[in-house]
Parts: sequence; C-alpha cells; structure tokens
Amino acid sequence: MFLFSKHKTENKPEAIKEPRELKKDVPIHDYLSKISGEVGNYKALYICMHKLKSSNQRSLPRQNLFDTFSEITTKFGGEIFGLPNDDVIVFYNKKAEEEILAGLIKVRYSFHEDPLFKTDQDLEQIGFIKYFDLSTNQKGLRTAIADAMESASLLFPAGKEKTNITDTSSGGSAHFAARKLRRELTPDSLSKVQKALLMTDFSSLIRRQSVCAVIGKSSPQVLFDEVYVSIADLRDMLLPDVDLASNPWLFLELASTLDKRVLAHVAQHDDGALANNFNLNLNISTILSDEFLEFDESINATSRSSIVLDVQLADIFSDIKAYMLAKTFAQYRGYKICIDGISADKLKYLNRENFGADLIKIIWSPSFLEVISNDKHFMDYTNRAERAKMILCRVDDPKAVEIGNSLGINLYEGRYIQKLLSSNPKKTIFSIR
Repeated sequence: MFLFSKHKTENKPEAIKEPRELKKDVPIHDYLSKISGEVGNYKALYICMHKLKSSNQRSLPRQNLFDTFSEITTKFGGEIFGLPNDDVIVFYNKKAEEEILAGLIKVRYSFHEDPLFKTDQDLEQIGFIKYFDLSTNQKGLRTAIADAMESASLLFPAGKEKTNITDTSSGGSAHFAARKLRRELTPDSLSKVQKALLMTDFSSLIRRQSVCAVIGKSSPQVLFDEVYVSIADLRDMLLPDVDLASNPWLFLELASTLDKRVLAHVAQHDDGALANNFNLNLNISTILSDEFLEFDESINATSRSSIVLDVQLADIFSDIKAYMLAKTFAQYRGYKICIDGISADKLKYLNRENFGADLIKIIWSPSFLEVISNDKHFMDYTNRAERAKMILCRVDDPKAVEIGNSLGINLYEGRYIQKLLSSNPKKTIFSIR
C-alpha cells in the first residue's frame, strides 16, 4: 500500500488562478514573515480535510491532527493552522521529514473508513495532501489558501467576536482568517483555568471598548465603556495551546467564572474609573447569583441608571423565564438591559419592547446593507423611533457609520470607533437615562 509520494514537493495545486495575496492580518502571513529569514528550511503540508466524504469523520479531524503533528512542530519548529473549509496546513522544518511521514500514516489510519481512502493510492494521488517547499513555491501555497477562503464563502462580522465574553482573537478582518489550530477545551483543562484565575492578576485581562455617539464626521462622544475579558489574552496567558471556545458547554461554565471575577474586579476598583457609565456583558444566571447581589450592594444607587447589562440573545432563548426574572430584578434596581448578539436578518423575529429591554445591539457585517435592503421589517423597525435604542456593534469599517447614519442610527461600538477615539480627546457628554 502506498501512502504518499515522499518527494513530490514541487507539484503545484490544480487549476492555479491569478495569484491572490493573503490579507495582511491573516496569521499565516504573519507566520511566513516570522520565518522569512530561514524559509529555505521549511515546507508546508496542506491537508485537504474538506474532501472527506463522511460528516462523522469530519467532526473529529482537528483534534486528531493537532495531536498528531503538534509534538513534531514543537520539537523541530513549525506551526499548525486551520482554514474555514476545515483544511489544515502544517508548517514544518525539513529536519522533521520522517516524523511528518509517520504522522501521515497515523492520519490515514484514523480516517481509513472514509470513502476517500477506498483505493490504495497514495495520499497525494487522491488529492488529500499537497506539499509546498516554501523556498520555491510560496506563491502556490498562497493561491491554495486563497482558493480555500473563497470556496468557503464565509464572511464573519469583524471587530470583536463574542458569545457571552468578548474574544478579540479574530484580528479584525471581515474574511474568516486562517487560525492556529489548538487543542479542545476539556473538563480537566477548564478546572486548571478556573484555579489559575483565583491566583491571577485579573486586572491585566480587563479590556474596555466605548459605545459612542457618532454623527457624520464628528468626533465620537462616549456614552459608556464596555468592560470585558479578552479571551485571546486569557488563553495566551494560561493555556496557549487550547481553544477555550471549542466546547460550548464548558465555555459557558468558564463564562460564568469570568463573569463573577469581572463583577468582583469592578466592585473593588477604587480609582473612580468604574463608578458609572459602564457596560458589563453577563450571563443571565450571573445576574441571578449571589455574586451579583454583592456587586449591587457595592454600587452607588445614583450610579445604577448609568450602568448597562448586556445579555446575549441565545442566552435569553435558552430560558425565557430566567431572563424575565433577571431583567425585572435588574431594572428594579435601576440598571439598563441591552440585548446583544442580534444580526440584522434576525431583528424581524423579536421586538425590543416585548422583551422589556432598554437597548439592543445590532451586529455590523459587510453584507449589512444587502440584508436590510431586502428586509422591509428592518426599515419599519428603525422608523418607529427604535433607532434611538439601537447600537451598531463590531464596527471596524467607516462604511458602517455612513450607512448607520443614513438609517438614523447614531450609536456605535467597535475597533473603528476606538481608532477614532485614539485620535480625539475622550469626553463623556451624557449618561443614558
């Protein structure tokens, strides 16, 4: 049985089109720049996971591939990246050639039941792997990556990406970038993170992002600052080889732990910076917890009306009764409630007033204008004076402000807004009442 052709390193990918450069913020581009001085010592193994026929097989690959090749890249030098179409790229030092070949034997064994491997042809012949010598064929690799990005046809909202906690690891590109492959979060690694958090200087993980009023080309005027935890920084500090968001249930438990640490941090902050006009993204269960009661007691009663509590739309629908209880309690104490995580095409399925929320955050994306132009409901919604309660978030593009202003939306949050703030004096003009 032939598994692969060891020396087929110069084969160019099929149907090469006009070369397209990688986006400058794609991590692979950064990695290639990092090893540019010794690029002659490196090869790239491109594994076409998208060609697997079995959906069951494709649900397992990333962890298996990481386990197979991470020890090799750690020992000899290299890195592993995942693409949005499930393909995987292993950069490795040429000294590890035999170890890579042994790893491919394991890969074929792991997926031998997939119809793709029904013949005894080697892995290159069936199109499952491709080799690229980085000293001679970097352009071919870049073209293969660009083709994978295009075929996936995935556009993700730019700026900060979050479930219940903000994750700033995306790099701000509207295109789904290739990302380093990491291990899945397990109960054991979650326990390690939770224990480490008890001994960590938590202030180093706290980030802020301002919600501002922006009209035309005027300077942003700050309404309040969102206080959040950088998941990317938390991961890099505690478990750099683990994808903390890989298991949604364990991530929810981690979110609960971080919620409570954020509450404690804000309550203990004594420099006056977090006395009012700030925003917390919390799980509904956290608002109903003893830790929130302790936080509430530490807040000046006159300041509560300037504090906004974000709850995720997915969290609301998981338990409507719990949301109504948490919302009623929080608003009774004076806090504002904001529903977060709403894409423009989902707005038709909810009504802010029915949920009793004070504000809603609508996610900006490159396809925003196309979506709303085909959605009469969105325009009807904004025309009912709802625009005054809407915050366009994850804004990393000047076009977002231009389009938002044309719709009468004046509240924004995102990296582009932070960039504007950094070039203008920061000034809070009013509180939401």
